[in-house]
Amino acid sequence: MYGLSGEQLLWDAVRNSDVKGLEALYKQYNEALYSYGKKFTGDTHLVEDAVQETFISIWKYRERLSVTSMFNLYIFKSFRNHLFRLIKEQQNIAYQEDDLSFSFELGFDARFIEGEEAAMLSAQIRQALSRLTSRQREIIWFRFFEGRSFEEIAEIMDMQVRATYKLSARALASLKEIMEGPALLLLLSFLKN
Repeated sequence: MYGLSGEQLLWDAVRNSDVKGLEALYKQYNEALYSYGKKFTGDTHLVEDAVQETFISIWKYRERLSVTSMFNLYIFKSFRNHLFRLIKEQQNIAYQEDDLSFSFELGFDARFIEGEEAAMLSAQIRQALSRLTSRQREIIWFRFFEGRSFEEIAEIMDMQVRATYKLSARALASLKEIMEGPALLLLLSFLKN
């Protein structure tokens, strides 16, 4: 009854106080949220707490949930807000969202590059990505690695859609400016696929 294709059924079950619906949602999203959270912090306990708080919040406010579509976006946005709040509390300081570092590793297919050349190109790409802002890295990840639309990214990152276009364009322009030669071609090929 609670298969992966029945997301609407799961949300309806949660709204109707069915614990099994919540469990199924948790199983469906736990790994993806954990992976996303690890891109902001290496503190696994903090990420796990944010995942737990996300589902506790969903359960607590289940009767008031007005999500009728795009459940995925709602969960990611809620998780992101919980994670940022926990990071802020842990650091006990006021922070701006741009102060958080978003990072990810690129996994290149060995068919494209091998050995020492692979290590050199990978290092160049990592260095170029590290020079982007955290939000630029996050939008690159959502757009090219998660395949999300600009509208979805805007919802999760709490931005205007037009701002996501600009941020993505600036990130790509920065990468083109920073990188050159084979590393740029490899990255652009990787992002295109």
